[in-house]
Amino acid sequence: MKIALTPQLLGDLIEKGFIYMLASEVFEHDEKEQIILKPVKTQPLVQQLPDGYQTYYRITQEPLQMCCGNTGVTVLVEYEESLTTAGSTPEAPYNDSYFRMSESFFRQVLDSLDDYAVFTTDTRGNVNSWNNGAQKVLGYAENEVLGSSASIFFTTEDVSRDVPARELTTAIENGRAIDERYHVRKDGSKFWGTGLVFPLHDEEEQHRGFTKIMRNLNEEKLSRELNEI
Repeated sequence: MKIALTPQLLGDLIEKGFIYMLASEVFEHDEKEQIILKPVKTQPLVQQLPDGYQTYYRITQEPLQMCCGNTGVTVLVEYEESLTTAGSTPEAPYNDSYFRMSESFFRQVLDSLDDYAVFTTDTRGNVNSWNNGAQKVLGYAENEVLGSSASIFFTTEDVSRDVPARELTTAIENGRAIDERYHVRKDGSKFWGTGLVFPLHDEEEQHRGFTKIMRNLNEEKLSRELNEI
């Protein structure tokens, strides 16, 4: 069966030992683009890809970026029932709460991404891990930001409206929170960025904190505004 790609699903696949994703780009009758991914554990050979697949990706690179949003593109995963845990039902993958992120997933995320800010916080929203991409996007070195509230990345106006806290509440209630707004770098400059926040749970399903994936959309926003003129 095919189900939508989500960060929760991606983390579950990584936890199960999948390393690569076969990829197929298809178009529906209405010419809407779809990307179909199939998880595999061994590196495929380009010359011997299964029928219908044109390429493959490392699971912690392009597929993770797809989780952050591809406007107008539907990304689906060919998810076989054998990939689910024992005793799960065929409907289980459609329930976001079924998938729980693992520590190994976050470690791979932090080690593999450069163009995306990826950081984790505790349950109160204080930063407790930081990747190189976060320093590039937000300007803080890891030793400068650990222990600080993630609210420092929001504008003064958003903080006064309690936006950071409401974002975490939404992530808890809905399994994720997506925002596209101005964020603030260390030097005080603002940039238009998109962020995806989702809660982190341990094996006992106890809430441990949050993970946020962010990217700078300044150029994309400027391009949209120029096209509207």
